[in-house]
Amino acid sequence: MHDAGKPMGTPMTTAELRAPAPAAGIAPATSAPRRIGLRIALSVIALLELYWGMSSAPTLLDDMSKVPGHGIGAAIVKLHLAVHPVLALSALLFAAIGYVRHAVMALGAVMLMTWLSYMPSVIRHGLAFNGPYAALETSVQIILFPLIAAFAIACAARDQRLGAATALVSTPTLLNLFTTTAFFIAMMMRGF
Repeated sequence: MHDAGKPMGTPMTTAELRAPAPAAGIAPATSAPRRIGLRIALSVIALLELYWGMSSAPTLLDDMSKVPGHGIGAAIVKLHLAVHPVLALSALLFAAIGYVRHAVMALGAVMLMTWLSYMPSVIRHGLAFNGPYAALETSVQIILFPLIAAFAIACAARDQRLGAATALVSTPTLLNLFTTTAFFIAMMMRGF
């Protein structure tokens, strides 16, 4: 065997013989620099989710009558309140250390837990389609977001289309940020 990068007659080391030869015309993957944008985006989204998760977590230590329902429905809501900050923190840590796939999966799990926390209300009261905005919001949160989360988790698990998966798991957080900002701007303009 002859290595094209070595002079003729120079023997190959054992490590060079065991290492797989790179495919012709393909440069070695440099995942860290290539994924820095995804890491930053996932870190920002995870920080927002961590803030929202921590802001609702004190409900667990406060008066539990604020948690709607009883039985399995209340248990699901309590589980969501407890797990949300943990999943968001794990997504932040994964993104910070470069595990983009794991960060996407953690944020996808946040989306699925949020969806699951809506289910007791949907089962009890049905889908609320009171007006066009409520119909759109309900359809997106109950039907579209769990599908988006499942697709993003599947892409991350297969280490494929991580940019698209990052965009998908960012959508609910960015939509929440947009509606919250729009609400505060509307309140400031009306003087409330």
